[in-house]
Amino acid sequence: MKANETTLRGLIRGEQQLLVPLYQRPYSWEREQLATLWNDIELQADRIEQGKDNSHFLGSVVLAPGPDNSPGRSQWLVVDGQQRLTTLMVALCALRDHQIAEDPLHRDRINETHLINKFSPGDLRYRLLPTQVDRQAFKNCVEGQPFGDTDSLIPGAYRFFRTKLVAIDDPADPHDIARIESIVLNRLNLVQIVVEDDDNAFRIFESINNTGMRLSQVDLIRNYVFMHLPTRGQYVYDVHWLPMQKLLGPKGMDQLMYLALILDRGDEAQYNDTYRGHQELLRAVTMDNRNVEDRVEGYVKDLARRARYLHQILEPSGETEIDARLRFLNEWKGNTAYPVIMRLLELRDSGDATDDEIVEAQRYIESFLVRRLIGGVSTGSLNKIFMRLTRELTEEKPADTLRAGLSPARLYWSSDERFREDIRSRAFYWQGRTAQQKLVLRRLEESYGAKEAVELSDKKITIEHVLPQSPTADWLEQLAPEGDVGRLHKELVHSLGNLTLSGYNSELGNMSFAKKRDFLSRSGLVMNQEIAKRERWGKTEIYSRADELAARAIEIWPSPMDVGPVGPSRDWTLLHAALAALPAGTWTTYGDLAELIGSHAVPVGAHLSTSQVFNAHRVLTVTGQVSKGFRWVDEEDDRDIHQVLRAEGIKLDDADRADPGQRISARELAELLDLPGALNLSEVELAAGDDHADVGEHEKRFFQQLGDARGPQAAGAVSRLLDWWRGRGGEVQFGRSAGASCAPFVKHGGETLAMVRFYATTVEVPFGTLKKRAPFNDPILRDELRRRFNEAPGVELPSAKLELYPSFEIDLMVDEAVWDVAVACLDWCAAQMKTDGGPSAT
Repeated sequence: MKANETTLRGLIRGEQQLLVPLYQRPYSWEREQLATLWNDIELQADRIEQGKDNSHFLGSVVLAPGPDNSPGRSQWLVVDGQQRLTTLMVALCALRDHQIAEDPLHRDRINETHLINKFSPGDLRYRLLPTQVDRQAFKNCVEGQPFGDTDSLIPGAYRFFRTKLVAIDDPADPHDIARIESIVLNRLNLVQIVVEDDDNAFRIFESINNTGMRLSQVDLIRNYVFMHLPTRGQYVYDVHWLPMQKLLGPKGMDQLMYLALILDRGDEAQYNDTYRGHQELLRAVTMDNRNVEDRVEGYVKDLARRARYLHQILEPSGETEIDARLRFLNEWKGNTAYPVIMRLLELRDSGDATDDEIVEAQRYIESFLVRRLIGGVSTGSLNKIFMRLTRELTEEKPADTLRAGLSPARLYWSSDERFREDIRSRAFYWQGRTAQQKLVLRRLEESYGAKEAVELSDKKITIEHVLPQSPTADWLEQLAPEGDVGRLHKELVHSLGNLTLSGYNSELGNMSFAKKRDFLSRSGLVMNQEIAKRERWGKTEIYSRADELAARAIEIWPSPMDVGPVGPSRDWTLLHAALAALPAGTWTTYGDLAELIGSHAVPVGAHLSTSQVFNAHRVLTVTGQVSKGFRWVDEEDDRDIHQVLRAEGIKLDDADRADPGQRISARELAELLDLPGALNLSEVELAAGDDHADVGEHEKRFFQQLGDARGPQAAGAVSRLLDWWRGRGGEVQFGRSAGASCAPFVKHGGETLAMVRFYATTVEVPFGTLKKRAPFNDPILRDELRRRFNEAPGVELPSAKLELYPSFEIDLMVDEAVWDVAVACLDWCAAQMKTDGGPSAT
């Protein structure tokens, strides 16, 4: 064989084809693998921006002569490396399409230079040709055509890169996308291994992909350290290394090695290269041959010292304010700030910072995290931000240095004015994880001088919407004098001014405010007692409370320094990312996007009408129709919008209304973007199986709402199905929230798995939850479940929602044919659980 180092540009150069043979598995990279690659690309982009000439080793590619290989035609079989090659080619397609919006010339430039053999016929046109399962999807990607209905994971990879490019594209930096393209083509190094005709390609493949257990980076670092301690190794191990290892454990040791590298190198540190980074540090230590073992022991002693800081960060057990704030940070899951915290503890240990300075710096970190969360700012850049700051923190006023470093407008640490407006108008309920939302509300409650501690570990403490998510006629009547009821409800319901903490969520539900006041007045929480003092609860009261909470929040979480312009008034990154993530054959509405980003439908529509935004044409009115004022941003674009939508797999009826089953709601958009606050709300709100005391009340409320909404026949059909399920020994969960729900479930692998959920008006198949649990983490099984449900008359769950929450009208359950299909689907799911090694549904 012949081996040489190359890049993607070198590998796909010229008129040739890389052919993935039939025996290879289909393209299988999902978000985890794609995110790892993207992180490496972003790190390389930062290095280019800093003027550093680095590259990243991506792996090997093994090639053998293809069946059509000849002196006039270069064709190679991809024996190994097809996953990374396919991913990089899909990334090039996404880069091309992202740049076309600014200059259509990018289409031909990227196509003809990297993706196609312009003058070759048929399949030989494509420089990479994946295996059959992925072939059509890849061709569509290269040709810029809609993907249509496909089982391939290539469309998901394409949407991933489109989303990331939207997020990273800085209007103030004209070269950022060009840097990404250059990295994909030139700075991801590959080892190309060419196998001759008579070589055993599979022997080489097996050698490269050996099945032995690989050493961890900590193992490699330890071995390299003790290689330099021939006479004092046992002493250093017993005195320094072993205690450190016992203190932190394997996971903590891994974390320590990366953090130590960050403290030395700042944002140049790369997790995947932790071992190589420590190698380089140790080489610097051992460069002088004198007293090598002394210096290496000093290196290990420094690691052991930092291990103590990390242990305090991970397990702060003291009663000091430093430890209290560390506990807050850990509950927040703010591990991106660990490098800065470790540097601060180091400065305190060396006498260069006081406890008060550390606490002040912690306040700035907490404020930065909280204000960005309430403002809906993406968390994607937090890791880099804190990594960069570690090298700037010195003994000279570290708290002030930290505050200044976090204050530039491009980092979106909101001013007091912006913070007030965010608290008033943003959909706080969508932002962050539930635990983070509770922490914000806990801090606000503490500002009242509350005597009752809020135990967040108590699952019965939930976030309560005072104005309910599913308002009754009484609530709507109360809102009517203040404006359009539907619009007001969407604007107010998820805002911070309407949210509180309560242990009575299931009892409160959507009861009238007069009844809620009684519960809230008896609460031990001062913020609830304050709400109970109001005579009514509408727009005026919610905004008034928001302003009161904002005043308290500004006292709790200090503002950034005034370092110049406040920056753009609206960050559209989240909206652009949501549209880029839309699966093929789906659409959304202006209202759904507005709800997601905490805006209104009108400014969303105005922005989309004047900006080249990917998938903007798939934003329709609430009735599923193209807006009357719709125009392509490119004035020369004369395509018929309805034909475009149909070609992309969106079903339109005779009145050009899009199929509501293909609509992606705000909740589903949040799920597509992996927003932490997009946890399946239904699952969180379902009463646990061991909460027997309340189950009867939850069940009564569910059937009352179902009967009121859809009548006794629908309620009877669902009741009969639940009786059948219980007759098999199955259990049922009932929702705690205002919008009652229930779900037959199976206990599998120590977890509760609900396969279908019933609401007052719809039946939901929760693929978004199922995809995280075996055996339904297999998309083939989820698709089989979808197809089985679609055998029912009137049910059509779209394939584009295999990772979301499609539903159908609950009225259909009255039809015996639909009822029989639903029962058969539950039976089939239970059988899959049993086959997978779990217990029977019964």
